[in-house]
Amino acid sequence: MRDSWAGRWRPQTPPGPAYDLRAVDLLAARSVPDVAPEECAKGTLREVARDAIVYGLPAALQYAHLHRNVLASDAPRGFTQWHHDRELAGPGYGGFRTPKVDTLYSTAWLDLSQGPVELVVPAMGERYYTVNLLDSHSNAVNLSTRTLGPEGGRVWLTGPGWTGELPDDVRRLRVATAHVWVLMRIFVRSRADLPRVRALQDRVILRPVAAAAPGPSRLCGRWPWPAMPVDDDDLDAAAILQALDAVLRHNGYPVQEEALLAPYRRLGIGGPAPLDPTAWSAAERDAVDEGHRDARALIAAAVTARGAPAGDSGWRTLSSGAYGYNYLHRAATNFVGLGGTTREESGPYTALVDAAGAPLDGRSGPYRLRFTPPPVDAFWSVTVYDRVTRGLVENPIRRHAVNTLTDGLQPGPDGSLLLHLHDEPGPDGTTWLPVPQAPFYLVLRAYLGHAEVVDGTWVPAAVERLS
Repeated sequence: MRDSWAGRWRPQTPPGPAYDLRAVDLLAARSVPDVAPEECAKGTLREVARDAIVYGLPAALQYAHLHRNVLASDAPRGFTQWHHDRELAGPGYGGFRTPKVDTLYSTAWLDLSQGPVELVVPAMGERYYTVNLLDSHSNAVNLSTRTLGPEGGRVWLTGPGWTGELPDDVRRLRVATAHVWVLMRIFVRSRADLPRVRALQDRVILRPVAAAAPGPSRLCGRWPWPAMPVDDDDLDAAAILQALDAVLRHNGYPVQEEALLAPYRRLGIGGPAPLDPTAWSAAERDAVDEGHRDARALIAAAVTARGAPAGDSGWRTLSSGAYGYNYLHRAATNFVGLGGTTREESGPYTALVDAAGAPLDGRSGPYRLRFTPPPVDAFWSVTVYDRVTRGLVENPIRRHAVNTLTDGLQPGPDGSLLLHLHDEPGPDGTTWLPVPQAPFYLVLRAYLGHAEVVDGTWVPAAVERLS
């Protein structure tokens, strides 16, 4: 096992020593309404709504997934029940945006307010796997080849405040929130390999430690679950803020964010009763909607600026799953696609522009990528996504990615590969990776990348547009 998953929390360094307001007697204050003039109050409410939506969008998107799959009256499954995808993701994949095509997915939701859940992972040997666990705000940790090891093992997943005893042969992973999304990926080497991977999916076990069968959260009778739109793109300001309110009521929040969340009370978040958007006045509704538009514009702008430039190649290094206090980065990452692994796990890079800095667009191609694979201990892949839908696109050869084991790769003398990015095949000696006749982006993933991948000093070659 390379390292432990239970890394230390690394806060950003404050300018001076921190103290806990609950430990002093001089700062108590009653809650009183704002006394600013109406126009100032409206502007302030717009800013509060913008900040709350940036903060809460990941929680709302994950809650929408939880509601569709577990909480809704017609939900297909309950807590602690696996759903295994038996085929690789393709165009129209409905689980989430920006899916991978190299692994089979399995998903489950846990309610740790009822006690620990045991995860049992069988020996996977040389095959790469990861069981990604995300708290209700999309903060992630990976139990994987890297952290749990090729032999697998037993892990108790415990929620906040659990203080029971562990069996000697069990490890523990503490999760910050009661509701946890489990997203498992197992590498598929070829279509002929699918039956073996499906059998492995069935051998990974989730089971409550307590004798009681899994059921709804104990908090469910206290606070109702708000309904959510079927399509994430239909989430308006009211739906996002109602979902955030519900998530905070059921799962709490980090103590370090108390002051950040306090202004959200003006919207009805964290009040004595669940948020009711019908209680907003017309002026308040207008301010909230304007704040929502501001937040969406801010998030959309942040999508192209996420991470750090990888040299002058046009690629950017990405980090997901661990966000600290960077809520805009967290919102932009989850807008592009839920369920991100940590950089130590998949070392992702993204390209939205070519070598000249122009946006990638299949109508402007063809493009080529002379590609030297990154140094990895598991596998690498380059995947094409539509920039608007953040999904995979139909093409005549049903190829959405090129990876370590793609048939027909023709390495050059220096080990490099030449990818032809277009809607038609390229010349001999190239590997065709079809792209849509529309704006697109590439994601390069390097699973178990070496140190130079993790720290971003390894730089992919630029995508070149051919005349």
